Amino acid sequence: MTFYELTFWLEDDQQERLSELAERYKKINDWDEKSLLQFALTALTNNANSVEMMLEFLEIKAEQLEKEDTK
Repeated sequence: MTFYELTFWLEDDQQERLSELAERYKKINDWDEKSLLQFALTALTNNANSVEMMLEFLEIKAEQLEKEDTK
């Protein structure tokens, strides 16, 4: 198994919501914003189909970019 550290870009309103959630989760189980994002990402991609969808997207995007690069 391989682990990756990812970067998230959030709009101001999204950051505000995440901060508010982090305050709530801090009281529940001491999670911070990074822990919340990791939990959500793991929960949403915890099946092979989600990972397959991401890989298929990347394969299609690579083909598009390669075609554009040859023009």
